[in-house]
Formats: sequence, C-alpha cells, structure tokens
Amino acid sequence: MLRRTVGGAIGLGLLIAAIVVVARQHSSIRLALQNVADQPIGDRLSLIAIMLASILGNIMLTGAMFWLLLSRYGPPKRRAGALEMQAVIASATLINYLPLRPGVVGRVAYHKAVNGIAVRDSIVTVMQAALLSGLAALFLTAVTLIAREQQFSPGPAALAPLPILLAAGALAPRFARVFLWAGAARLLDVLVTALRYHAAFALIGSPIDWTASIAFACISVLATMVPLVSNGLGLREWAIGLLAPAIASYQMELGLTADLLNRAAELVMVTLTGVPATLWLAKRVRR
Repeated sequence: MLRRTVGGAIGLGLLIAAIVVVARQHSSIRLALQNVADQPIGDRLSLIAIMLASILGNIMLTGAMFWLLLSRYGPPKRRAGALEMQAVIASATLINYLPLRPGVVGRVAYHKAVNGIAVRDSIVTVMQAALLSGLAALFLTAVTLIAREQQFSPGPAALAPLPILLAAGALAPRFARVFLWAGAARLLDVLVTALRYHAAFALIGSPIDWTASIAFACISVLATMVPLVSNGLGLREWAIGLLAPAIASYQMELGLTADLLNRAAELVMVTLTGVPATLWLAKRVRR
C-alpha cells in the first residue's frame, strides 16, 4: 500500500514537473501553438480525430486481448463476453488514474464476483498480458533499429507478423490459439499507439517519421508497465521528452509537449468511455 502511494505521488509529481518545464519554455509553447493555429481547420480536426480514434482502438484491442486470455477460465455459462470485457477494460483504464491503481484490483474482483474466475487466474492473465506487451515492444524496437540502420520504412516489417499470428492461431490448438491471437492484438495495439504519436507530433507542427512513431510507442508501452506509476503517469511524458532529441532530433520540450497533448486526448477518451462503462458494470454487479 505504501509503495503504491509513493509511486502514485511520484507519477503525479513527474507530470506536474513536465507541465512546469513546458510552461517555462515560452518560445517552444508559442511556436507549437502557432503551428497548430496555422494548420487548416480540416487538418487539425483530422489529427485530433485520429488521436481520439486511436485511443479508442487501444482500449478495444486491450479488451480483445484480455477477453482471449480469460476465455479459458470460469464456468462456461458465466464467462465474460466480448462486449462485457470491453466495458471492464474501459472502466479499469479510467479508475487506474486514481491513486493506488485500483482499476486492476477492481477488475480482478469483478471477474471473481460476476464471471466466477479465481483471483489467481486473473492475476496470471495480467502477467501474461505484460509478457505479450514486452514481446511486442521488443520486436518493434528491433524493427525500428534495423530500419534506421538500413534506412527503410519499418511499416511492412512491423505489420508482417499479424497475418502470420492470425493464420497460425486458426490452425493451432485452442491453448496456443489464445496466445497467438492475443499477441496479434497486443502488437496491433502498439502500432495504433504509434499512429497516435504520429498525429500528436504533426499537430504541434513537428512531424516525425514512422520509425520515430513506433519507437515512441514502444517507450510508451514500457513506461505504462512500470507497476508503481498508474498508466505511466508522468514517467511516460518524461521518457518521451528525454528521448525526443535522440529519436526525432527535437528538443526535449517538444517531446514533452507532444506527450502532454497525447495525455490530454487520452483523458478525454478514457473519461467518455470509462464513465458509462463503470455505471453499466455497477448495475450488472448489483443484479
């Protein structure tokens, strides 16, 4: 409990520090805002729509991954449905912004009460999801490093495993199929995050290539996996900012600005999906 409280305080402190650093860089902020204002309204709205849609895509793909991983557990008549799992993930993502990361605990308790899934089994799926996230980030990191060294677009190589995982899953036994398809969902999830970073940097007038977009997405995934900080709060922004000069040749402040914008869009979409999902799940629990 104490460790999580300290971790939450550190994350919030890092986020506030990032906002302060960006706010003090008046010239960088002014330039970023001017670049946003100078873009045609259609372009601005398109980039904002891409960011919001990609966040929704992240939630849905995470829901699909956990639905697959949990499909083996609990009584058959009480197993979580696909739509139900989407609501659980949307709610947990929102609640995880509170101190002590209560979304994970709430999700485990919900599956125990409603779906009859043992706490042990829910925790195992959380660990499996973390492993799949790490493998996806590791693979895409290797792709971006090779792409940068050989000077080619990483897109085709990054997408190549998806049809292979889906086809292999269709032919594999059920146990293996779960992990192959869940791995495909997580890999696509990271690539959708890359699209979000591509749009965020373009929105502030500092476009990045797909190699940098995928690299930032991998950093985001790894920062979010740190257990002490809920949703990578603060830690993710600083990781993106500090590595922006090496990855995209931009100043740290621009990296911080892009990810703070990313975080703001994330909070909007997480709230829009998490609040109704939480209310719906609460009614389901009462029933």
